[in-house]
Amino acid sequence: MTPRPEKDPITKPSERARGRVLLIAGDKQPQFIDALSLRGIDVFGVSNGAAAMVSMTRTRPHLVVAHAATRGLRIKELSKMLAQSEDGIPLILAGSEPSSVPLRLGAIVEGAFDYFTLPAELDLLIERTQQLVLLRQKIDQLRADADLDSLTGLANRRRFRVALAREVERWRRYRVPCALLMLDIDHLKAVNDKFGHPVGDMVIRQIAQTLREVSRDNDTAARLGGEEFAMLLAGVDLQRAVSAAERLRSVLGGKRVEGVGAVTVSIGVAGCPENATTERMLYSASDGALYVSKNAGRDRVSVAPPLQEKLPGV
Repeated sequence: MTPRPEKDPITKPSERARGRVLLIAGDKQPQFIDALSLRGIDVFGVSNGAAAMVSMTRTRPHLVVAHAATRGLRIKELSKMLAQSEDGIPLILAGSEPSSVPLRLGAIVEGAFDYFTLPAELDLLIERTQQLVLLRQKIDQLRADADLDSLTGLANRRRFRVALAREVERWRRYRVPCALLMLDIDHLKAVNDKFGHPVGDMVIRQIAQTLREVSRDNDTAARLGGEEFAMLLAGVDLQRAVSAAERLRSVLGGKRVEGVGAVTVSIGVAGCPENATTERMLYSASDGALYVSKNAGRDRVSVAPPLQEKLPGV
């Protein structure tokens, strides 16, 4: 089974509101995939249990559907990992063995939400899948509303810290890299002094809107306060993160703010594990790189040094 291709960082996602299901199965399930697609749900597929662990960190599904006979699938281990995740992702099992009360009870005891026989109970599986995806989306929305910056609608500092800890922990467990971009709006104080704070707020909101537009579903764009922003890139190594930062700087600098003109940003980039292996180190490394950009004349991208080195003058 071929998973859907991943989006590059700093590219506009086409349909952010769609549900996401991770399907773990040895064979493609075209009827299942097509039926969910018509209901606004994307299905990402992997062919064995081992690949599922990595795919989950990249797709961040609302639900996992697993064929019980899939090679390498350890149901109890998978369900425990899903339950302990921050998102609390539910698991549904399916298989060719006829459904029965003992079989469904056994699936629930192992941590799954239910068991369905395929193909006989395909329609039931589809309905249950949509139900759980809609429930997860509602929970996600309620959680998001409590973690948003009031001016921009981006993640606030608390939500950013949680996401940062989560991505670094994924590196520790599964060796999935991540990267952090720290951004600072150049000369925002001069904009506030010349045009007033309402115009400065308009600049902040426009920067935030661009960050929202270019981020992928598994990225975290946040406003940390004042003119400072962060972009946490999941599953991205340092080299790709630097390219993404340069594109982002170019995109932001190419836009004009009404009544102000072009507004530039300074960016610092750090990657895990290239520059850090803890969330505190990753934050410090990207923040230090940001100050290098600001001290070197602004409107530029600077990269943190390798883990064993220190930034000059920081």
